[in-house]
Amino acid sequence: MKRQMWTLAVLVVATVALAAQQEPREAANPLGQPLVDATGKVRDEAMLRTPLLPEDRKYADLDGRRMKQVVMEVDAISLKDRDRGNPFWGRNVGTAGHVATQDWVEGYFRKHGLQNIHRMPFDLQPVWTPNSWDISFTSGSQTFKLPSARPAARAPSTAAGGLDLDIVWVGGGSDADYIGRDVKGKAVLVHDIPLPGDIRHTISLEGSVGRAYEKGAAAVGIVFGISDNFAIWQATAGRPGFNLGYEDGMKIRELIGKGQPVKVKLQLAAEMRQGLKTANVVGTLPGQTDEDITILAHMDGYFQASLDNASGLAVMIGLLEHFAKMPRAERRRGIRFIGSAGHHGGPGARWLHDDRATALAKTALAINLEHVAAVRTKYWGPRLRMTTVVSPMRWWVNGSPRLLDISLAAFRRFNVGITADMDPGASGEAGSLARDVPMMQVITSPEIKHTEQDTPEWVPSAGLEQMARAYAKIIDEVNKLDRKDLMPAQGASTQAAR
Repeated sequence: MKRQMWTLAVLVVATVALAAQQEPREAANPLGQPLVDATGKVRDEAMLRTPLLPEDRKYADLDGRRMKQVVMEVDAISLKDRDRGNPFWGRNVGTAGHVATQDWVEGYFRKHGLQNIHRMPFDLQPVWTPNSWDISFTSGSQTFKLPSARPAARAPSTAAGGLDLDIVWVGGGSDADYIGRDVKGKAVLVHDIPLPGDIRHTISLEGSVGRAYEKGAAAVGIVFGISDNFAIWQATAGRPGFNLGYEDGMKIRELIGKGQPVKVKLQLAAEMRQGLKTANVVGTLPGQTDEDITILAHMDGYFQASLDNASGLAVMIGLLEHFAKMPRAERRRGIRFIGSAGHHGGPGARWLHDDRATALAKTALAINLEHVAAVRTKYWGPRLRMTTVVSPMRWWVNGSPRLLDISLAAFRRFNVGITADMDPGASGEAGSLARDVPMMQVITSPEIKHTEQDTPEWVPSAGLEQMARAYAKIIDEVNKLDRKDLMPAQGASTQAAR
């Protein structure tokens, strides 16, 4: 009897288990995912938008969806450069992609009747150009490639046959991480954590790359980030090296942690191209006086560079289209639009500072448009999750208290989120002229910056719209004031009026 009961119990358990296997499992989210698309990116229509006040209806033509179309036009230039087979593709200075961007900017300037349209040429320092590369890994009898593996930027060509090196994991790459480790003649793998809003990552603060070579490493591998698998081309001080995204880096670390040695084979053919040129594209929408408001957005970018800086170019074109519709009699000042060659190996806007006595002599306000709209994110485990709001910005205003009050009021009016404390100075393209004239920028630098994942999905139309409308409002209010009322007091810091 006991045997029969035991047998019956076993059968019951087995039957229940089989039924559980055959019964369809409840979906993880029975309501689906209405806010994301098939790729997991937030839908543009899911982003929160700020309705226009009745008195702001004149800014309705600064439509975010129109400016997102402009982002896609710039994106297409980069993709065409990629499809030409350029390994380090995008809109980089000295390349066909950058020339195509100059042509695109000039086309918009001519379409909207700007005056004095011209290009300002610059000679470039030798430009690092990779022609071909290959990175593979071996563990035991298995050879494999990792999707995020990229060579180090500005690294020299490897010898014929490439480098074949053992990998040693050294964590963050501090002196403490080398205790008990022999790295001579090997590839050191360092974990680099980007600091929020700052491209000076932990490897920069630690001096990790230089230390690795001092310890005798033959190459340095950099694992980027704490989530996802971003493909980035960070530099390794002009020495051999490679990059991995976080997911791929953790795979290598796991193998090493299990006592399974890993080797990397690195091949790179690169050159320093001499005699290349680049150019700014400049045009002016005339006003009633000889004073100007200068708007600049840099044209260069690594890979698709949708945030950095198709977003800035899109807002510039949005402002161009908006103010070009306005009768000249309603524009107190002219607006000088500058498609800046850029600072990723280019001359940046330093020329404005160097020639400030003439180039900025009549400038009442300069606005730098640089990575101006990005989806705000939230870390959740090893994933960077998108939200339905626009990322808050770092910001800088140099000028009188009245200019600061105008700026902050416009940001509030159009829901431009900013940090509570202002940056100590402008950055990126405008750092060199931050204190030459009344000047401002808002900028954000999320984890995707400078990676191959800087794609249009990260640039929401809602953010482009907020930013363009805020700047248009600022320009309108600034044009009610004399230039002297916008200038900062000599030696005084900008503070909000009370």
